[in-house]
Formats: sequence, structure tokens, C-alpha cells
Amino acid sequence: METWLVIVITVVCLAAAGAVAGLILLAILAAGGISAARFNLTPVAADQLHEYLASDASFAVSVQRDFFYPPDRVFKALLDERFMSWVPFSKGVDYAGTALREVGTKRAFVNTFGVLAEQIVVKEPNRILGVTITACSVPLVLDSAAEIFEVADNGTGGTRLTWHVGGTPKWVGWLPLRLAAPLVRPVAKWQIGKLRAIIGRR
Repeated sequence: METWLVIVITVVCLAAAGAVAGLILLAILAAGGISAARFNLTPVAADQLHEYLASDASFAVSVQRDFFYPPDRVFKALLDERFMSWVPFSKGVDYAGTALREVGTKRAFVNTFGVLAEQIVVKEPNRILGVTITACSVPLVLDSAAEIFEVADNGTGGTRLTWHVGGTPKWVGWLPLRLAAPLVRPVAKWQIGKLRAIIGRR
């Protein structure tokens, strides 16, 4: 066998082994649900959410989707434990056994390979939900992150949901990551459109 082919095969095998080892490590760090988010982030205060997502975050994207359901049903779906459960390897949102869905309530987005602890910092029923990310299960990745959901009547008996989400990574937060927004927007729009599955089963 040619030497170059042996080198290529060896590199591919090492890369695959490294990827598998990395996934195993992430899964270990994420074990334990909401308690796995042990690495603190810089929280974004309620009165800073809009400014943070508009200009301060290294990356941010906004998407809109219309639903054939009234605003109150869409808003309730945002607070459902099944929210974002359609993301691969995700269990949805863990509220740690509490039925509270008010300002100050802590929750976590739980995925097999990562957990994000969140706190509700803004809640205007059937209008606005604001969340800041407070911790994550993977160290040295995120410095801060937040999201805002704006719910409004779309004038046809349904609802227009606007999702603003953004964050700043550690170490490379100075990069112009907002330039990637056009690439991420279609995926984000598709993801938030999956909310129909929850609303329709309420």
C-alpha cells in the first residue's frame, strides 16, 4: 500500500476517534439534566435584552413565523416542556419539577451533548418572553446569550411570532459573526416553525 494512502487512512481514523471521544465527553458533561449546567455565563438583564441582541452580541439572528392559532396558545407553547424537543438528541426544556413560568423561573434546554441553563427575565403574557442563558454544561464556549420571543396578532386571526436570539462566544467574540446570520436564518425559521406540533396537541 502506498505510504500516502496509509497516512490518509491513519489521519481519518484518528479524526474519527477524536470526534467520537469528543461526543462522549460532551455527553458525560451533559449528564444530569439541569444540574449539568455548572459553568456560569454572564447574564443579560431584562432592561438590556433588546440592546444586547441589537448590537452587543457577537452573533444574532431574527426570524418570523405566522401560525393559524391565537396569540395565547402560541405563547403557552413557548413555555411548554416540549419546546425545542424536536432538535436532534434533545429532551426539550426542564423546569426542574416546578409549574412556575414567571419572571425569575429557572429552566434548562437539555440535549444529550449539551445543557443550557436559562432564566426568564421578561414575561408579558401573550406578548413578550425574554430569556437569558445563565450557565452551560460545556466550559470555555459561551460568554453570554439571550433570546426574545415577541407574539402579536397577525391581523388574520392568527399569530406572528418573532424570535430574536444571539450570543457571544468566549475568546473569539470579536469576530464579525453576525455575517453568518443569513446562513443560520433559514434553519432558525424552520426550527421555530416546529412549534406547531406543540400548539396542535394542546
